[in-house]
Amino acid sequence: MSDRPPASNPIRAVIFDLGGTLEDTYYDDELRAGAAHGLLRLMIARGLDPHLSAPELLRAVQAGLAAYNDWREPREIELPPERVWTEYLLPGCGLPEDRLQAAAEELTFFYEAHFFRRALRPEAPEALAALASRGHRLAVISNIMSRTIVPVKLAEYGIAGYFDPILTSSGTGWRKPNERIFLECARLLGLPPAQCAYVGDTISRDVSGAHRAGYGLAIQIRSFLTARSDKATDVEPPDAVVRDLREIAALVA
Repeated sequence: MSDRPPASNPIRAVIFDLGGTLEDTYYDDELRAGAAHGLLRLMIARGLDPHLSAPELLRAVQAGLAAYNDWREPREIELPPERVWTEYLLPGCGLPEDRLQAAAEELTFFYEAHFFRRALRPEAPEALAALASRGHRLAVISNIMSRTIVPVKLAEYGIAGYFDPILTSSGTGWRKPNERIFLECARLLGLPPAQCAYVGDTISRDVSGAHRAGYGLAIQIRSFLTARSDKATDVEPPDAVVRDLREIAALVA
């Protein structure tokens, strides 16, 4: 754990990642195999029968996501869902492009909601209440393909009122660790980056991006997703590591 920021730059805002940070997020092959049946039913209901079995659809979506990840990760940008589905996930499947584009956000929301098991970290409400009571501004920056799932999940958890602004890669087009999404959040907060702290579960996206943007603190809380996102070469040290979100209040006091 590092020393506190200098007194000339007190931390006035704490910005959170969603998946793996505010949420415990998990997936496995069994979960995704089951979710593929629901995705297939949704597609058929929207007039988008891919003429694939659920296992075939799952393989197509996973292969498309792997290709999309290879494209987006080095560029640090996020395409809108309409382009993701037509250019990467189901290109050449004979589906009407206009209909697929019209359903793209709904399909992406379903993917994000059902291909992962999401649950609010149990200590999150207490941690957020403590920070807010001390006058800290709170915000969210999330890498996610759906435009709508972040505000929906925050509302579902009963914590949406704490956060303003809420920025997503799908909404801005910038994907962490791209410093522009971090700088845009600081701009919307009306604060210099040095007065912002960021809390996330990865080195490669969260710690690196916050440091690039000049945030006063980059705090890591590890999750199931950490080892699946970070590589052995991602060794940039966070300014602090916590095991419980309630530890953050002392770091930014």
